[in-house]
Amino acid sequence: MIYVQGGTKQQRKYAYSMADYVCNKFNVSPSVEISFRRLTNEACLGACVQLDQNEYEIDIKRSLRLRDMLTTLAHELVHVKQYELGQLTQNNESDYNYWDKPSEIEAHGREIGLFITWAENHKLANKKWTQR
Repeated sequence: MIYVQGGTKQQRKYAYSMADYVCNKFNVSPSVEISFRRLTNEACLGACVQLDQNEYEIDIKRSLRLRDMLTTLAHELVHVKQYELGQLTQNNESDYNYWDKPSEIEAHGREIGLFITWAENHKLANKKWTQR
């Protein structure tokens, strides 16, 4: 199940759509709660926490523009996939600096591609807000 709370109606609609798309693409079916929050750390755009087996919480900075919000969500959903497939645990990357963590390399590497394929599949790729 995917739950989305906070944010605008448009943010909730697209967040649900993105989460559904990415989970189907990775063939995982976790329970994910996505919350739009006022994150005060400038560098932090989002976060993913495994609450229990097959259960996750994703926080997204609510002030992000729509495209940035969706790429951040795609990034955090890669972490959900990593947890689900046993590629990531809460402690297995503690010896790495953030940018050298294998989980972050994959998540940063896939976030834009996931956004672009989602936008193409939902006939949104020609919209101005999806462009860079």
